[in-house]
Amino acid sequence: MDQDRRNSARKQAKDTSISLRPLDPQVWFRFWNGAECSMRDISMVGAGVVSREMIPIGSPLSMDLRLSKTNSMIRIFGKVEWVSEHDGLYRTGVSFSWWKDDQDKNTVSQCLERLANLN
Repeated sequence: MDQDRRNSARKQAKDTSISLRPLDPQVWFRFWNGAECSMRDISMVGAGVVSREMIPIGSPLSMDLRLSKTNSMIRIFGKVEWVSEHDGLYRTGVSFSWWKDDQDKNTVSQCLERLANLN
């Protein structure tokens, strides 16, 4: 695991949502509308999400992230790192690997600072 991942502090996600859209052609047809998920936690390198559907480990993703009810959507690309099932729901770890621009990255960083102040 690289240094950035070890040093990236996770914050409990509040007023956030994420929609996952697998880019793998073998599973894309099942999720063409996206898989709506609740976000458990977020960091600058990824997020922990919960969903009713299982997306296979290693699936490349397009993710639409909303950091509050008023913020616009941020699109991030990444992949599914791990999945575990608990009581019929799937806990999934997703990594962020590509940001559209630095402004989106700064917006997520500011959200993490806000979340840190709430705890």
